[in-house]
Amino acid sequence: SKPSCQLVATRAGAHGNRDLHARHEGLRNEMTSFTQLLLAFTLPPLRLRPHLASSRLARLTMADERGVATDSTKRSGFRFSSGGASSDGLGDSKPSSPYLPISEGYLDGDKPDAAWALAATNFVKQGRTILSQIGETVGLLPGDPLRPPACLGLSLSNEAVKEAERRREAAGGSVDAHPVSRTLYDVGCLLLDNLFDQRPIQRFWFLEIIARIPYFSYVSMLHLYESFGWWRGPELRKVHNAEEWNELHHLLIMEALGGNAQWSDRFLGYHVAFAYYWFLLGVYLCSPRIAYQFMELLEAHAVDTYSTFVKENRERLSQLPPPAVARSYYTEGDLYYFDDFQVDRKPGSRRPACDSLLDVFENIAIDEGEHVKTMRACQDYAVLGKVVVSPHAVNSDTSSATSDEERRALWKQWAEEVNQLGGAAGPRVSFGAESSEEWPLK
Repeated sequence: SKPSCQLVATRAGAHGNRDLHARHEGLRNEMTSFTQLLLAFTLPPLRLRPHLASSRLARLTMADERGVATDSTKRSGFRFSSGGASSDGLGDSKPSSPYLPISEGYLDGDKPDAAWALAATNFVKQGRTILSQIGETVGLLPGDPLRPPACLGLSLSNEAVKEAERRREAAGGSVDAHPVSRTLYDVGCLLLDNLFDQRPIQRFWFLEIIARIPYFSYVSMLHLYESFGWWRGPELRKVHNAEEWNELHHLLIMEALGGNAQWSDRFLGYHVAFAYYWFLLGVYLCSPRIAYQFMELLEAHAVDTYSTFVKENRERLSQLPPPAVARSYYTEGDLYYFDDFQVDRKPGSRRPACDSLLDVFENIAIDEGEHVKTMRACQDYAVLGKVVVSPHAVNSDTSSATSDEERRALWKQWAEEVNQLGGAAGPRVSFGAESSEEWPLK
C-alpha cells in the first residue's frame, strides 16, 4: 500500500543518512589520525614543555595518594604533596612539582650562533608549535586539562585591578607622567584587559617580557654615552643590570607556570618587546627623565596587578608549591644581584620566605614596588643630579664619613689592622704627623 511504501522509503532514507554520517565520521577520524600522526613526527624533537608537563602532572599529582585534597583541589582535579618525593622519569628523585622545567624550553639554544642560523632554527621551531595550537583550537587535537596554567585554577578581575589603581592614585600614589606617556599607558592597559582576560599567568608573562626591555634600553644608551666620552655612569648601569636580572627571574617563574605555552602569546610578546626597545632608545636620547617616568607607570601598574591577584587567589596560592626557579632566586645561592636593585635597602636586609606560590607572588609584588622607588630615584638623578648607586657601593664607600676626623679615624683603624696582620717583623703603616714611621721601600 501507499503508506507501506512511504514507510519503506523513510527507512531507506534513514539508513542512507546513517551511512552518510558514518562515512563523514570515518573521514573525520582519518583526518584527525593523519593530523596527529603529522604532529607526532614534527613535535617530539622539540621536547615541548606542554607535552612533558602533562605526563609529569599525571604522574606526580593525580596519582599521588599521599597528598590531601582540599575542596579547591578537588574542583580543579589537582593535588600535590609538598613533602613527598617522586621520580621525574630521568632517574633522579625530586620533590613533586606541577610546573614546567624551564631548562626544557623550546627556545633554549645550545650555543651562540650567527643571527641567520638562530633565526632559521627558531622559525622552524615556532612553525611546528603553530600546528599544535591550531590543532587544539579547531578541535583536531584534544586540549590537556593538566597542563599549566589551566590546571592551577587561578583568576584575575580586570575591574579589581582598575579599582586598585584608582585607590592608589587617590591616595597620592599617582605618577605625574607626560601626556603622551599616559596615553600610551592607557592604550596598553586596554589591550592587556582584552587580550588576557581571565588568563592571569599569560598576562604576567607578557608583562615580564615587556618589563625587561627598558633596562636593556637604558644600559644601551649609557654604553653609547660612555663610548662617545660624553658621560660615564657605571653605578647606574650596575643598578639597571640588577633590575633586569630581577625581571628575568619573574619571567622564568611565569614560564615555569606555563605563561608562554601558546605561540600567539609569544609572537605578540616578542614583537611588542622589539618595538618597545627602539621606542625607549629614542625617548632616553631626548629625555632620560621621561624614559624613567614611563617605566614608573608600568611598575606601579604591576604592583596593582600582582597585589590584586594575590588578594583574589590567596587561599589557592597558599596550597601550591613554589617553582624551583623562584626558590633558587629568593633563598639560595648568591643574592648579590637581588640586593643590588633595591637602592633604598641595606644589603641583606630583605630575605623573603619562599615556601608556597603565595610567597612567590607576594615577593614579586614587593619587587615591583622596589622598582618604582628606583625609577623615582633615577628621575631625581636626571633632574637634580642626586646620584643613584648600588647599595653595596654605599656601604663600602669610606667617603660617607662626614668629617676629616672620621676619615682620619678610619685610616688609622685600617693601619692598625694591617700592622697586626704583618706581625712584628712585617711592614709598618702609619697615618698622621704624630709618627715618623713610613712604609719601607725594601
